[in-house]
Amino acid sequence: MRRLLGHLAFCAGLGVLIAATGTPVARGATIYEITVTIADLTTATSTSFLVLKGDPNDTNSNPNAITADGAFLTASSAATGLTFTALSADTSSTAAATQLNAHGTFSLNPGVSDHYLVTILTTHDTYTLPPAASSANLSQSESGTYTFTGAGNTQTSQSWYSPTNTANSTVPPGTPPVVIPIPATTGNESRGTPTVSTVISPYVTPYALTNRILVDITGNGSANNSVVQANSATTLASVPEPASVVMFLTGMPLPLVVVGLLRRRRRVAA
Repeated sequence: MRRLLGHLAFCAGLGVLIAATGTPVARGATIYEITVTIADLTTATSTSFLVLKGDPNDTNSNPNAITADGAFLTASSAATGLTFTALSADTSSTAAATQLNAHGTFSLNPGVSDHYLVTILTTHDTYTLPPAASSANLSQSESGTYTFTGAGNTQTSQSWYSPTNTANSTVPPGTPPVVIPIPATTGNESRGTPTVSTVISPYVTPYALTNRILVDITGNGSANNSVVQANSATTLASVPEPASVVMFLTGMPLPLVVVGLLRRRRRVAA
């Protein structure tokens, strides 16, 4: 836990660095982007790059998804001793829930034994669904597939809701962090976590969601690349009002429910 808290504090500092050096974005438009930071803790160096929806490095024509260009990923990350091969995000909204998903795959280059902290920060602002209500539920889950990884590594995910509609905000309210202990493996092995959640109250629109994946990993120094495929999901769901809950559970309008209960009480009294 002490190691995790230390790395979370380190990431807070990286967040300031990203904010100071990131690509400026006009606030008149919706922000939908993925920022990757690769911190080599052994050499005390850090590299970051950003993929913004609609920029030349986004190859996905779907307005609700980002897929980073493979050549851009290689050029942006390989010099660190760690190479990204895939990076993407997708989002969807309904009257009941909004979801923001993040995905990233990278490998440690052969012979590398440095200690890394890899951050994948995905954000989207100006969500208007579900409609504003007294409260909502923010939940977080994650999974990963690992190859040639060593013991002692971890993957951690966390999500935040911003009532001020601020992109990349990691200011509470947010979910607790969920941690996957990455297994020592020589083949593909997948792990996942139970969903954790927190109540958002009051819940307002428009709002922003931010999802963060942290991978704490040390290279095995061998000819076999350590490969990490990380996935994380943020969901904000509306919480039905009490009357709506009754109607949902019974399938009947509320007045009929009340009449039925009164008739039952009269029969019991008789």
